[in-house]
Amino acid sequence: LNILDDLFSLISAGKAKTSDGLRLLESYKEEESYIVWNNISQAIGSLSVVIADQEFYSDWERFVLDLFSGIKKSVKWDPVEGESHLDTLLRALVITRLGKAGDQEVRQEAKRRFDLHASGGAKISPDIRSAVYTCVASMGQEDDYNTMLRLHEEEELHEEKERLARSGLAAFSSKPILAKTLELSLSSSVRSQDSVHMISSVAHNRKGRDLTWQFFKDNFVLLKGRYHSGFLLSHLVKSCSENFISEDKAMEVEQYFIEHPLPGSERNVAQSVETIRLNSAWLNRDLMDINNFFKQK
Repeated sequence: LNILDDLFSLISAGKAKTSDGLRLLESYKEEESYIVWNNISQAIGSLSVVIADQEFYSDWERFVLDLFSGIKKSVKWDPVEGESHLDTLLRALVITRLGKAGDQEVRQEAKRRFDLHASGGAKISPDIRSAVYTCVASMGQEDDYNTMLRLHEEEELHEEKERLARSGLAAFSSKPILAKTLELSLSSSVRSQDSVHMISSVAHNRKGRDLTWQFFKDNFVLLKGRYHSGFLLSHLVKSCSENFISEDKAMEVEQYFIEHPLPGSERNVAQSVETIRLNSAWLNRDLMDINNFFKQK
């Protein structure tokens, strides 16, 4: 466990190669512990941001599918009597990662359960509901979006509304659909404190990163007026700007907040710019290394 964390820290600092990390990840294929898979998932999340715009991203998704192929066989969709809390968490994590990476079998089962759930049939177990929404959203179908939107409008439980918003409506792989989600976030259908989390969720979606930054700039006056200089605005500043991966973007973000100052958010802006520069340096350093790793697969 510590080896994985330590190695990825070294990689992001330029003290080890990304291909070393990828080879180490491969060695965990037979692992069954949730704690380990959660660490693997965090490493996958970090690297996914760094290589988000690369042509070999589909190779990366195939790598993730292969990495999870063993644990996929041992994880069941429905709760097993006597299972531990960690087994429950593992199920949701594995389904989410496989669905996002394009596992057709997982996506079809998620869609089957979602359709039943949405039409008043068998309800999706709460512990995998977010995972199912994310799998369905990753297919990017307008009909599914409209169904999720209906469920969101009809839902009275705040927790479920948030689940539909963040794991569903904000997780679609279609840019036109994500643009609708961003518009929805500022509508009367969404409580103002929930808008921030919805926008942030779109920002952390690979297909929503650029859209959300533009949306933030287009709605700057409204957002500043709504949240003043509180925690929510600082959170939004960071999530809308931190996932870029070039020096040009680091300079753009820096300059934008010099021209549009937000008292109380200076630290978040600085953290975002630092993250962009670290990830940009990581990519520039290891781009060929990663590319060659996938070419040899």
